[in-house]
Amino acid sequence: MSKPIEILVLGAGPNGLTCASYLAKAGAKVKVIEKNVESGGGLMTQELSGLKLNSHAMYMLLSELMPPYRDLELSKFGLKFIRPEVQNSFLFEDSSLILYSDIEKSVESVRNISPTDAETFRNLYNLFKQASDEFIIPATYMPPVDPLEQIEMLENCGDLGRWLNELAELTPREAIEDFGFKDDRIVGALLYLASMFGLDPDGGGMGFLTPIYVYRLMQATLVAGGSHQMASALRRSLERFGGEVVTATEVREILVSNNKAVGVKLDDGGAIYADVIVSTLNPTQNFNELIDTSLLPGIVTESAAAWEYDETSLFVMNWGIVGDPPVYNNRPNDLSRSLNVTFGINGPNDVTAHFEDATNNVAPNGKVGHVSCPSIFDPLLAANHLKEYGNCEVLRYECLAPYDIDWVSYKNELAARAFDTWAKYAPNLKNANLRIELPWTPKDIERHLPTMKRGAIKHGAYISIQMGYNRPNMECSSYKTPIEGFYVGGASTHPGGMVILGGGYNVAKVVAADWDIDIWWQVPDTVKAAVAKGYLPDDQ
Repeated sequence: MSKPIEILVLGAGPNGLTCASYLAKAGAKVKVIEKNVESGGGLMTQELSGLKLNSHAMYMLLSELMPPYRDLELSKFGLKFIRPEVQNSFLFEDSSLILYSDIEKSVESVRNISPTDAETFRNLYNLFKQASDEFIIPATYMPPVDPLEQIEMLENCGDLGRWLNELAELTPREAIEDFGFKDDRIVGALLYLASMFGLDPDGGGMGFLTPIYVYRLMQATLVAGGSHQMASALRRSLERFGGEVVTATEVREILVSNNKAVGVKLDDGGAIYADVIVSTLNPTQNFNELIDTSLLPGIVTESAAAWEYDETSLFVMNWGIVGDPPVYNNRPNDLSRSLNVTFGINGPNDVTAHFEDATNNVAPNGKVGHVSCPSIFDPLLAANHLKEYGNCEVLRYECLAPYDIDWVSYKNELAARAFDTWAKYAPNLKNANLRIELPWTPKDIERHLPTMKRGAIKHGAYISIQMGYNRPNMECSSYKTPIEGFYVGGASTHPGGMVILGGGYNVAKVVAADWDIDIWWQVPDTVKAAVAKGYLPDDQ
């Protein structure tokens, strides 16, 4: 038998584990190298006193729609998604908007506060769903298409294709306001969904991402047992096929000989050699730090040096309490069953102001953000094994936040302000016994996950010059680099971050094709349908 191809994957986050699992199952000898003592990247769940806290990623947008979920049989390794019926709620002064996974219930909630906007909302939802299902999600799981070719293909795909082309010229705010809503509260709520993970609400040319955020944040899920269970399932899948994860090991240099990547030099002075190296790190690390820049074309090193990291980051606060879940006085009962409850947003200007404050290093005041009690949907997060102390729950607050402020002195004050704001709407929280308090600031993000420089949860800003064919640059958007045997496939490649596994999935296929490795997995049906309708090229 011929010797299997030896592959090193740098980074054991969601994309690294995904890529490694596909290639290991295909027969390659795969080793993943991870700086931290635990694999998973942003799929972090910390257990403290029996309570499980998701300190980083928690909301899963695509869930069972991700091809790796099926291909790698992740359900067999313990991955289970929980989709709450009540998804996102918004608290206004004298009313509440409640959005459900059921579109009809959402339409009725809109009708209750703005009757003239109910059918407009239905039209938006249906169009956003169609755009996501027929084009945006399928395009996630294949390499990016040349922009001019993509425009031409969409232009020939009827009304939806032409609308998608128009959307690419708009801001997220314009993409929503163009539907003609009469009530600013509805616009603000939808724009908050589009922007809650750092998408600039007034970012030109970013309207094309609005449908998937708005639509899928009305279909979001939790990972049962905590987000880290997804990382555990991916790792067990990898190990089942003979792959290996080496943790607490840092790569200092990618070794290159005759313009071919041959291995890596480690922090301890040792080296590991391989035929192929796949990095899920950011462009600064890949092209300015780990490789001798003289070996790369100027366009690659210059684009990496100019790479823009996310303009905003996140502040996340988790509490473990002894007490009851939040109960919202004089509000609909379904608020207490909502995955997320947002306060401080009464219109699109509030969303813009929240984003601009974060980009201008204005410290959050705790009066804007979204909160959740995930343990009411997933009892595994709060096992309540100490019944004599009372009922236990996990609470979470999240908001956009700047990087350059003194977080050491401010994080606890911000958490207290946010809790006080929440308790004004849910007064029973004032009686809660706060047993655990776990703040997670932008600087904590960078400290734990250096690929997320400046707390950039997507490894780089979502701006038009850093998306699709330009992510991370035109030379490397195919997941190949000018160095033979060196590939990139993290969140700084197409389709980006947000735990959708696209970068790892796509680079695995490119590596397999280049190195004559068995491509055992099938093209997703959604991609086949998009190709058949002319949205995407038939090069699968």
